[in-house]
Amino acid sequence: MLERVETAEITLIRTESPRNTLQSLYQLRHDLEISLGAYWQQQNTSNAARIAFVMGQIRALIDLSQLPLASNREVGSQTGLFLLDILGRIKPIDAADLPGPDDLDDQSTAGFRLPGTPLRIVEVAEGDRAGEYLFSADTVHGAPRFFAGLATLPLRSSLAIKSWDDTGRQLAGPWIPTSWIAKLPDSLKRTLLDTPVWKILLVILFFVATGVALRVWHRILVDWLTDDPVKIVRFRILSPIAIMLAVLWLQHVFSFQVNTAGRFFELTESCLVAVFYGAATWAVWAMCRAFFDTIIVDPRLANQSLDDSFVRLVGRIIGVIGGVLILGYGAYELGVPVLSMIAGFGIGGIAVALAVRPTLENLIGGFILFLDKPVRVGDYCTFGDQSGTVEAIGVRSTQLRAMDRTQISIPNAQFADMQIVNWARCDTMLIRETLGLRFETDAEQMRHVLAKIREMLHSHPRIEAETIRVRFVGYGDSSKNVDLRIYAMTREWNDFYSIREDVLLRIDDIVEASGTGFAFPSQTLYWSRDPGLDAERTEHAHQEVATWRRQRQLPFPRFSSTALEGLSGKLKYPPPGSPDYFATNEELAEGGETLSADQPQEPDSERNPDEKPGKSGD
Repeated sequence: MLERVETAEITLIRTESPRNTLQSLYQLRHDLEISLGAYWQQQNTSNAARIAFVMGQIRALIDLSQLPLASNREVGSQTGLFLLDILGRIKPIDAADLPGPDDLDDQSTAGFRLPGTPLRIVEVAEGDRAGEYLFSADTVHGAPRFFAGLATLPLRSSLAIKSWDDTGRQLAGPWIPTSWIAKLPDSLKRTLLDTPVWKILLVILFFVATGVALRVWHRILVDWLTDDPVKIVRFRILSPIAIMLAVLWLQHVFSFQVNTAGRFFELTESCLVAVFYGAATWAVWAMCRAFFDTIIVDPRLANQSLDDSFVRLVGRIIGVIGGVLILGYGAYELGVPVLSMIAGFGIGGIAVALAVRPTLENLIGGFILFLDKPVRVGDYCTFGDQSGTVEAIGVRSTQLRAMDRTQISIPNAQFADMQIVNWARCDTMLIRETLGLRFETDAEQMRHVLAKIREMLHSHPRIEAETIRVRFVGYGDSSKNVDLRIYAMTREWNDFYSIREDVLLRIDDIVEASGTGFAFPSQTLYWSRDPGLDAERTEHAHQEVATWRRQRQLPFPRFSSTALEGLSGKLKYPPPGSPDYFATNEELAEGGETLSADQPQEPDSERNPDEKPGKSGD
């Protein structure tokens, strides 16, 4: 029957006893006959609302607590019509034969069967209507079956109708005049899925028209939105809202104007409920994303202390939680036993925990990455044996772009446990080279090369002076090796390679200007007569060792403590000629010079002998 409910002056129901419940049904049957007759005489919204109100009162006499919310109204209305058909065909039942409020104390049972029928009026034991007497929940299934055996009997009614059920199926709202329905061919009045064929065709037409309207709206919305990111994130929610409004409008049309019934109503209502809650989930998701994206893209609301990816992740988590709750309620309205499923999760909690453990680990790993901040979106980093630029940190995984432009996806939990080298966080960038000079390079050439390289590096504006280290470090298989370790004052890779290139080219010029060159693996053959060992120097070495033996001063396996005391500090370092060398007055006098005020002096007894007069990074 019609499903729009408005207040009307109709006798209110009483359910405090089986007698009152049956009397209320009789009174509502009388009101329905009057309302339906008035509607046929004047088909308007007011009369249609009166019919809907009466049907709502009839539904209130039936225990519908076992039905899904989505089909509660329609199934309840159909069951009420079956009750009117049954009571209008069987022998009239006197309500006075049933217990009244004063008789309930003497009754030993909470249920009462109507004479000659399987219908029972029982006391509701729990819920919002506990203590009321209603037609039992079994009436929903028992009434249609019992009516099937009575369908051939005549119906007692003040209206010229053969069946309340058939009359309700053919009834439509004010938009569809009764005269039009009467002119339809019998083939369109036949029922399919408990609904006349003409109503099914009309529902399909409304579905198509609404789909076309939503498509046009979406195109208008896309064309209206510009490239402004703030406007896009704020108006993205309009599409799901339009779908929700369209579903509500269709529900009103189908239940109040078209008046679908039976299995077809359950089918269409289930589809509309599913679409509505799906759109509501989409709306919550879009709303969360719009809110948090607005924080990111709106310059008036931007907060530089917030990490964009972290804000987006929080928005997505809130959107997912809200969407799950909405979908759960929608499933409950469709009759899915959500509470039982949750209880089942409790029984199988161990299996569920094991199944979702990787997902939870990755979710926690994502939060660790945001809180600890080893990397941010846009940072170039090295992890394991791979390198890449961080593009996104999601709920489950982190996305990185490798040097070869491939995308690397790594679970957050695994990424958070790795040793991560974040190149974007370095304040300066290391240049480390080993210069191999030819073995023919003599000591003076080596000094010249080292001095000129240090001079160049100290003069370079992009090299950190305190970190310069250029040292002759040893002999290689084919070269004399110079270790170069300096830091370029940059944090950008392209700039770093430019600075290193400039430094290496300048070193190339210095080595060439010093008259030497870089070594490469080679062998040199010298064709000459071997002069043999120097006999005089060999004899001198033998005599000196013999003297050590006689004086018991052979320094093997170690020097004696007396010898070590005599050797301590005997060599001069830095060597004479160095700016850090401390020249004595005697040495200056031997050179024909006097000690000037700005020349370094030998440390006196009050000065720390290890103290340097200046700091050098070399």
